[in-house]
Amino acid sequence: MVVDEDLLFADEEDLEPATKEPQRWRILIVDDEEEVHTVTRLVLNDFTFEGRKLDLISAYSGKESLELLRDTKDIAVVLLDVVMEDNHAGLDVAKRIREDLNNPFTRIILRTGQPGQAPENKVISELDINDYKQKTELTAQKLFVTVTTALRSFRDLKTIETNRKRLLQLAMSIAHQIRNRTMSIAGFVHIAVRELVAGEDIVPHLDTIRIEASRLEALVSSVSDFASLSRGVKEDVLLKTVVDEAYTAMEKKLASKDIVFADVATMNVDVAALMIKADKNLIVRMLQELLVNAVMFRKEDCRIAITATPLNEGCILKIEDNGIGISPEIISYIFDPFFSSRSDGVGMGLCTVRKIVEEHGWEISVNSSERTGSSFEIVIPFRSDSVSREGGKPDESS
Repeated sequence: MVVDEDLLFADEEDLEPATKEPQRWRILIVDDEEEVHTVTRLVLNDFTFEGRKLDLISAYSGKESLELLRDTKDIAVVLLDVVMEDNHAGLDVAKRIREDLNNPFTRIILRTGQPGQAPENKVISELDINDYKQKTELTAQKLFVTVTTALRSFRDLKTIETNRKRLLQLAMSIAHQIRNRTMSIAGFVHIAVRELVAGEDIVPHLDTIRIEASRLEALVSSVSDFASLSRGVKEDVLLKTVVDEAYTAMEKKLASKDIVFADVATMNVDVAALMIKADKNLIVRMLQELLVNAVMFRKEDCRIAITATPLNEGCILKIEDNGIGISPEIISYIFDPFFSSRSDGVGMGLCTVRKIVEEHGWEISVNSSERTGSSFEIVIPFRSDSVSREGGKPDESS
C-alpha cells in the first residue's frame, strides 16, 4: 500500500474529539404515574440492542403521547399504560397510532396495574399490539426481553419498508435507463438505414449504436451485481486488514480503467487496533467503492485518508479526500441508483455503499465542499464481544 505518513488534513491541535454516537433507539414511556417512569428508566439505563442505547422519552397522558408521536421521528417502542385519563386511554392511543397517525412500525407494549382492564384478544390483534403485561409481573428481566423483542420487530419492519422503497426507486431508475438506451439505439438504427439507402457513410452511427449497447450491458451487469449483494455471516474483523484488502481491490478496479493508483494519489491510514463485527467481503467492497470514487473525482496531488475514531458506543470510520468535491445541488442524490456526474459513469458505486451500510444497521453521512474535497463518515456501533481497544497504531508499511 502507498502510504504518505505526512498527510494531514488538519493540524493535530486543531482536531476535535469525535462526539457522534450511534443513533439511539427511541422509547416512549406513557404513564400517569411518575414512579413508573423512574423505575423504567432505572431498569433500562444500561440497555443496549445491536450496539445502540436507548433514548427514553416520557409522556404523562394519552394526549401528550400522541403529540410526541406526531412530532418525533422514529419512535421504536411505546410502553403504554392502559388506564390514564380514563379506563381505556391507552387503547385509544394505540388505535390512533395505527389509524390516525397511520403508523404501522412503532411497536406497542401495553402495561396496566389493574388486571381487570385487560383488553380483549381481538383488540390486541386488530391494533397490532406487540405485548400486554401487568406491571406487577414485569420484572427487570422480563422488561429487557420484551423491549428486545419489540426493537427487533421494529428494526425488521423498517428494513422491509426501506427495501420496498429502494426496490421501487431502483425499478423506476432501471426502466428509465433502459428506455434511454433503447430509444437511442432505435433512433440511430433508423438514421443508419436511411443513410445506407442514400449511399452515405453509416459507420459513425454504427459506432454510436455499439457504444449505447455497451452502456446497456454495463447497466444490466451493475444491476445484477447490486442485486446479488446480501449480508452473509458476521464475524470479528480487524479494520486494518479490511483496509488493506480494499486497497488491493481498488488497485485492480482502477487498473481496468488504465489508472495506476500510485501514479495519481497517496493514502494515509490510521485505524488503530479496532475490531468490528461485519461481513468482511461486503466491507472490503464498500471501502473499495469509496476509494475508487475518491480517485475518479480527484484533483492534482490527490490525497486520501482513512481514519477510525473510537466512540463510547462504537467508532466513526472516515474516508476523506481533497478532490473536486460535490456541489450542494446534487449532494442529496449521490446515493441514488444510476446517479453520476460523469458522462461515462454507471452511477451504482455509492448506491452500493449505502446498501452495504444499511445491511449492517450502520449510518452514513457525507460532508463536501466544491474544490476542497469530500468526507464520508460511517458510524459503526460496537457489540460488547467485538471490541478491541488495546491501542497502538498498526503497521502501515505494507
